[in-house]
Amino acid sequence: MILLFMTALLVVLVIIIYIDNRSSSDNKNDGKSSGLTGSLNDEGSPIPTPTVPALPTDEPKKPDTAEAGTEEADTADNEPGGESAQNEDEPSFNKPIILAFAGDVNLDEDSRPVARYDRENKGILGCISEDLVYEMNSADIFMLNNEFAFSTRGTEIVEKSYTFRAHPKRVDILKEMGTDIVSLANNHALDFGVEALLDTFTTLEEAGIDYVGAGINMDRAKAPVYYTIGDTTIAFVAASRVIYAMDWYATDTRPGMIGTYDPALFITSIKEARENSDFVVAYVHWGVERVHEPVEYQKELARKYIDAGADAIIGCHPHVMQGIEFYNGKVIAYSLGNYWFNSSKRESGLLKLYLNPDGSTDVQLLPVMNENTYTYQITDEDARRAYFEFMESISFDVTFDEEGYVSPR
Repeated sequence: MILLFMTALLVVLVIIIYIDNRSSSDNKNDGKSSGLTGSLNDEGSPIPTPTVPALPTDEPKKPDTAEAGTEEADTADNEPGGESAQNEDEPSFNKPIILAFAGDVNLDEDSRPVARYDRENKGILGCISEDLVYEMNSADIFMLNNEFAFSTRGTEIVEKSYTFRAHPKRVDILKEMGTDIVSLANNHALDFGVEALLDTFTTLEEAGIDYVGAGINMDRAKAPVYYTIGDTTIAFVAASRVIYAMDWYATDTRPGMIGTYDPALFITSIKEARENSDFVVAYVHWGVERVHEPVEYQKELARKYIDAGADAIIGCHPHVMQGIEFYNGKVIAYSLGNYWFNSSKRESGLLKLYLNPDGSTDVQLLPVMNENTYTYQITDEDARRAYFEFMESISFDVTFDEEGYVSPR
C-alpha cells in the first residue's frame, strides 16, 4: 500500500514539473526579439558596415549620444495586428540615410583647440555645442578632414611653416565627435614623415575609424571605402590638390596619399566607386587659403568628378567657407572651412545630405560659428538669417531656406 502511494506521488510530481517547465519556456519565447537588435543603433537605424577596413558589426554605432531628440517611430499607419505591423526591433528603411560632413579639424598637441579641451575638462562638450555633437553622432555616417598625424614618432619637416601632430590618445576626441570616416589627403598628414603616417593608420584602425585618401601603398590610398545601409551602398573617396612634396605621393611600395593635380588617377577611384555603389562622395583638399571664392580649377575638377560618377563633392583647405553649387543635379560644397581648428572667429558649417527612399537627395547646411576655439550652431534668428544671406552671396544660383535647406535657384 505504501509502495503504491509513493508511486502515485512520484507521478504527480513529474506532471507538476513538466507543466512548470512548459510555462517557463513559453514565457521566454514571448520575450524574443527579431534577432536584428544587435545590428541597430539607439534610434533603430541600421549600423553602417564598412568594407575597407571592416568595423565591428556587432557593436551599435555611438550608443551614448542618441537619446535626446529621437524621431517618433513611423507607426501611425501600422497598428499592432494590422497587415503592415512591424516588430519594433526591426529596422525601418522608410526614412532618409543621413550623411554629415565637417571641414578641417586640428588636434595638434600645441593647438589652442586641444588646450581648451584639456582646460575645460568637459570632454567634447567643452569645445563643441551640444546640439552639434548630437547632429554629428546621430548621422548615419559622419566625415571630417583629419589635418594632422596621430603619432609620437617621426621627424618634423622644419622647413614648413606649420606642422601638426597629435598623441594617439587624442583619437578618443574623434570618437566623442561621432566620427566614422576621415580624409587623410591633405597638406599635413605627412608633417612628421612616413613613420607618423603609419602610426596614424594604426591609430584610426584600432579606434574603428575609417580613412580615405592615403594608405600603405597607392592601391590602398586610392581605394574607396564602402558602407551599406539597408539596400543602399555608399562609397567615399578622397584626394588632395595641395601636397607639400613629391615623396608624399603613395606608390606601389611607398606609403602616402593620392593627389589630383592631374585628376586622371582620382577619376579611376571615382569610377570604381560608381561601379560598386549607389552613391559616391568625393572629398577633396583644394583651393586658396582664406579666400571665399573657389578658383577656376576647383570648378573644372568638380565637374570632371561628377561626370565620372560622383554624386557629391565636399571640399576643404581654404579654412573659410566657400559657396555651394549644383551641377547636373549633384551638389558641390567647395569648402566647409575650419570646423575646430584654431581660435579665429569665422563662419563654418555642418553639411547634411539626406538620401531619401525615393532616390532623391536633400541638402542642408547647418549654420556654424568658430569663436575662441569653441564651435557652435548659430541659433539667434537674425544671426542665422545673416549667415544664410552670406552663403547665398558666395554661392552659385542657389537659395537657402530658414532651416538651411539648399535648392537650385
